[in-house]
Amino acid sequence: MRKGTIASIIMSAAFLVATVAVCCAQGMRYMDSSGTIHFVDSINQVPRQYRAQIYPPTPTPVLDKRAQAQVRRAQKDEDDRRIRAERDKKREEEQRKMEYERQRQKEERELRRREEATSLIRGSR
Repeated sequence: MRKGTIASIIMSAAFLVATVAVCCAQGMRYMDSSGTIHFVDSINQVPRQYRAQIYPPTPTPVLDKRAQAQVRRAQKDEDDRRIRAERDKKREEEQRKMEYERQRQKEERELRRREEATSLIRGSR
């Protein structure tokens, strides 16, 4: 696997964990008589007959400092990779333009040389 791909996977996993943690930590849940689980933001949204069975909020997993540093490092590596790729693409484009210009100048010189040779031949007749 490429280094950029691994960094992308790490960043995606960290983002997913953070998103799930935020979603789960926001509310409460209860099960109604038909077995359906409902998620609510406050106890006032739970019908009175179900308030006794409210499940406690899911604890939010907290990334320790090492994991936070790994996420930051992965983000920095991904940013560096993207910047290098953009710089390389720009450099390749400039090289193509320079090569095209050199080829055009070479063709113009060859055309002028042929025209001069032709005019000399016509002039000598």
